Amino acid sequence: MTSNWPLALKVPMLVAGLTVIVAIAISQVVLSRLAREQEASLRSITSAFMDGVSTAVTPGLQRQDVWETFDSLDRARRQYGAVNALFVVVLQPNGQVLAASEPERFPVTSPLPPHLAGLLGQEGNLVLDEEKGRAWLVRRIEQESFQIGTVLAEIDISDILAVRREVLWTLILVNGGLTAVLGLAGYLLVRRMVRPLSLIQQHLTAAGSGRPELIDEDQIRHAAPEYGDLYRRFNAMIRGQAEREALAAELANQEKLAMLGRLASGMAHEVNNPLGGLMNAVDTLEVHGDRESVRRRTIDLLRRGLAGIQNVVRAALVTYKSAPGPKRLTRADLEDLPFLIQHETGAKQLNLDWQNELAEDVEVDASAVRQIVLNLLLNACAASPERSMITFRATATSSTLDISVADEGPGLPELAYQAVAAGAAGAGAPLGQGLGLWTTSRLAARLNATMSLQSGPSQGATIRLVAPLGEEREEYDVGAAARADRAG
Repeated sequence: MTSNWPLALKVPMLVAGLTVIVAIAISQVVLSRLAREQEASLRSITSAFMDGVSTAVTPGLQRQDVWETFDSLDRARRQYGAVNALFVVVLQPNGQVLAASEPERFPVTSPLPPHLAGLLGQEGNLVLDEEKGRAWLVRRIEQESFQIGTVLAEIDISDILAVRREVLWTLILVNGGLTAVLGLAGYLLVRRMVRPLSLIQQHLTAAGSGRPELIDEDQIRHAAPEYGDLYRRFNAMIRGQAEREALAAELANQEKLAMLGRLASGMAHEVNNPLGGLMNAVDTLEVHGDRESVRRRTIDLLRRGLAGIQNVVRAALVTYKSAPGPKRLTRADLEDLPFLIQHETGAKQLNLDWQNELAEDVEVDASAVRQIVLNLLLNACAASPERSMITFRATATSSTLDISVADEGPGLPELAYQAVAAGAAGAGAPLGQGLGLWTTSRLAARLNATMSLQSGPSQGATIRLVAPLGEEREEYDVGAAARADRAG
């Protein structure tokens, strides 16, 4: 989840986290050192206290004099006011109480309570209970190597623990404040440091929406060196993209003009051929028009010649001046396309295997399909050797239109596959390849259709178009598409 957070937030949080870890480690070291120092100081003070108590109660302990021992014990406690002793108990060698600072709690000759009796084995050690805020000391009193008694004292160490807690809370507050200050400072600094990246983001967003803009030179001059270099590279990328799009647009225009030139040349050839016969027929009518048999044959020749010219002109009009808006594709929409390529097929003596199996109208943009088929047929004619075969097949089911064009040429180059892929993805045309297949792929994309290419060395190529039927599509305008591509 944190991967989606902005950099200006993640870096300060990382710094704050590291600060917390360092603060915890430092606090542990400080508290541990403080605890050792406090314990060492407590041992020193309580040892001096136990030395004074032991010295004071030794005479009374030797004579087993309860009142003398109690009096000595009371005077010794008042002399060592630095130690807050809650009670002091003087025990006989048999473990019975001889005297105590709290006689009601520890009566004379009574045994120690079990929880205190267990401490007698800790002679010379300082036993601490931090939860209760208590410490216990045990000192054996010996006379000529014989134990004559034992002194047990309970010390209140709550003041020492309070100091330790104060230090802990001070560390928590100071470290917490430092963490918050450093985190906020880090956030402000990182936000200021990454602010130049927002400029790149704005320009990339504008470029993605089709409105690329160069970064102002004044902003580049005032930017940090690394950001200035990044800005220059961005401007270089935008200029290169603009040059590439301009080149692609120019190539598309040249390809369009070349295709129109080929079609115009072919149409002129197909119209010019019958015109010679028509002129001869007119001359014949002028000389022998009075003869019925000659007149009938001449008029039939005129009718067939004019019908051929009409077919060529009608095919061109339907292809390049279709009615506004998409219309349903009919069988007749494809039947007149051979007239537009008959100059190409005639020049190379190509055989056209025409299999138009459309039985009824299909719900697909007729204008776009005609342009696709015409482009594929012209490409097939250009790639085919003389006296070879071009195969066209069109079928339709209840949901798809299936069209394929095959030739017996040398096969498709790798750039042809790249052009089809670029057109389908909405990218610019690859350099080094004509734009016929790229334009055809863009038309197919407008129909939500798929184009597949099959090719092998010296085995020809087959291009197949499969378009879904019954879907609403916006009318495709090649010129508008080219302008959109240049803008995007």
